[in-house]
Amino acid sequence: MHRNRYRNVSIISAAAVLLLLALYMWMTYRSVSKDISERASNQLTWAMFYESYQRAEFVTTGDTLSLPQARGNLSLASSVEGMNDALSCKYQSEISLDTVALFVDSLLSIAHINRDVTIQEIDATKKVIRQNNNRSTSWSLLTKPVSIRRNQSKAIRLALNNPYPELAQKLSPLFLISAIILGFFAIIIFQLLRFITEQEQIAELRNDFSYAMVHDMKSPLSSIIMGAHFLHSGKVDDKPQIKEKYYSIIEDEAEHLLTLVNKLLTISKLENKKLILNKLDINLEPIIDDLIEKTKPKTTKPLKVTTDLKTKNILADEQYITEAISNLLDNAIKYSKDNIEIKISTIDTDKYVLLKVRDNGIGISKEEQQVIFDKFGRAAIHEKNRKGGVSGFGLGLNYVDQVMQAHGGKVTVSSEKDNYSEFTLYIPKNV
Repeated sequence: MHRNRYRNVSIISAAAVLLLLALYMWMTYRSVSKDISERASNQLTWAMFYESYQRAEFVTTGDTLSLPQARGNLSLASSVEGMNDALSCKYQSEISLDTVALFVDSLLSIAHINRDVTIQEIDATKKVIRQNNNRSTSWSLLTKPVSIRRNQSKAIRLALNNPYPELAQKLSPLFLISAIILGFFAIIIFQLLRFITEQEQIAELRNDFSYAMVHDMKSPLSSIIMGAHFLHSGKVDDKPQIKEKYYSIIEDEAEHLLTLVNKLLTISKLENKKLILNKLDINLEPIIDDLIEKTKPKTTKPLKVTTDLKTKNILADEQYITEAISNLLDNAIKYSKDNIEIKISTIDTDKYVLLKVRDNGIGISKEEQQVIFDKFGRAAIHEKNRKGGVSGFGLGLNYVDQVMQAHGGKVTVSSEKDNYSEFTLYIPKNV
């Protein structure tokens, strides 16, 4: 739900940014186009003035013609309009588009504007009366018309047939910056959505983890309360064997809870780098033999444990490395088949002593192998495992991983579904 809301907000924000950026680019395009059009229109007006002045000198042949001048309060456009109107009315001399085109070509060249143009004469409705070439002007940039009649019935305009190279040259930096901004914004949105997704997944896993932990703590607490209730009631005061049995249950379940709490505290210390290890040269053989003896009562299935310790001595903290191996043995029993076969072996390498615990159990899928060492990873598959008759919530493997990291080593897993699992502890040989 939260993810969808954040995703919708992100999409709307991205659309708003894209719209604003597109609007800004469009306004910039219009501004640049207007600038080019105005500059070209100014050159057209001068070209028309030169053409009109040249034509006036030719057609008057000594007559006196009062022509407006491009000075004082009279604008250049008004001068062009007055000159052409007078020449047309008195001498029936119309403006020469070809001559205007020659002047325009020179002036545009000086102004560094594309010279691929068409000169058009239009009427009051902006309908083209004539033009100096047969070029299509459908995609041309049109300038503001310059009137050649005092009644505004006719005008001349310039069609820039290929203004896009100049437009591209002026707009390319903007387009490049816009593309970078959009790309950067897209990356931010993508990372934000991924972060939100990960946070929701973590929150869900934490909830599953908390549920699983409370569920597993409920059983020993219930046993302790039940045993204490019977002992407190006095019903078993005259039955020493039963009384001793309830005492043993309370002690075992209390130790179970204490082990669980200590394991959580140890993981917290390991994660915060606050746990100090006491590394010593220890012999693995008696440790493993003792663990095997303690493991056998934990199952009613046929159990066979074999050892092949090519290297018996390691440099490690005895307490934590023992607990790590014990967790691997417990898992081998939990995820076992009808007949349990476990092999514990060691291999000596240049940098590490490899301690391997291999079983013939149900195996671990590729998907689960990616998360089994995470603190909350096993919680996601906890219910599935519980339905299959397996208890626990996956704290042990995270404990093993944290212990090995604290030792400067690592733990890996190799497994095949419905066939086997093999965990390898990489124990460094140096301090």
